[in-house]
Amino acid sequence: MTQSQKRDTERWGPWAAWRAQHRAAANNSWQKLVMQPAVTGVTWLVIAISLALPSTLLLTLDNLSAVARGVDRPSQLSVLLTGDSELAVAEQLQRTLKNWSEIDDVVLLDRELALSQFLQQTDLAAVVGSLARNPLPHTLIVMPVHAASETVMTALSQRLQEQPRVDRVIVDTRWVARLETALQAGWRWVLGLGVVMLMGAVLVLGNTLRLAIEARKDEILVVHLIGGSPAFARRPFLYLGLFYGVGGGLMAALLLGVMTWWMTGPVNTLFVLYDSPQKMGVPGVLYPISLIALGGSLGLLSTWLAAGRYFRQLVSRSSP
Repeated sequence: MTQSQKRDTERWGPWAAWRAQHRAAANNSWQKLVMQPAVTGVTWLVIAISLALPSTLLLTLDNLSAVARGVDRPSQLSVLLTGDSELAVAEQLQRTLKNWSEIDDVVLLDRELALSQFLQQTDLAAVVGSLARNPLPHTLIVMPVHAASETVMTALSQRLQEQPRVDRVIVDTRWVARLETALQAGWRWVLGLGVVMLMGAVLVLGNTLRLAIEARKDEILVVHLIGGSPAFARRPFLYLGLFYGVGGGLMAALLLGVMTWWMTGPVNTLFVLYDSPQKMGVPGVLYPISLIALGGSLGLLSTWLAAGRYFRQLVSRSSP
């Protein structure tokens, strides 16, 4: 063998032939997409919606979860006395509670001072003036020695409730627990919605690819009859599914940016209401990369499922 023949053999070896086959399959699949812009655009849009909507909700919940994590949990209880309790009774109960070993400090909120502050902050002076007496009770703010768990705070509130002249005990940390529970329910709801929408995207992709395979069934049968492997016949459709998925992922990343910009205002207003300095974060580089990778994976998975089943049916019908 001459040197020139040896170079030609190396140039057209197994690796070069494999690359040439993949390049031809990829070019052929891309041309099929370009020739059907309407089908391609609709498929990309369906995939984009299936990926972008759960991603936007997850990003929003991630930002809101930072509010719950950043809120200080003031381990304190509000003890509301009965309406007929005098200030001397409230002061005596304040001194009694300060002697408890599990209580660090007790602050008395005089109902007259509370009423004056209420009138300054509202426009209800005429309504309050028509009342026969001050409707606000004397209130004691009880702060335990250490940050206590929910069980310890509940036990302390029950003990305080048993004290004379105590009408109601409010645990001030319950709203934080409610916020965290609501966020946990939101995470589960969004994850469930995401799984359902991804399954819908797989079904849409599978049906689109099945129609593409059906349109080229004669070509697949010819490849099978001349000895072509199933992998060789499946390769163009794998690239077709990959292009569908990657294109849908790119469009999903664009939709994610638009929807995040649209939701920034209300979410930042919610941060202000919770006295949080945080602002809604824009999606980082990880989000678009994840969407593109997830879209490409869905496209390959849908192609593998649709092509594998359909190829077996075609081969079985063509076999003698």
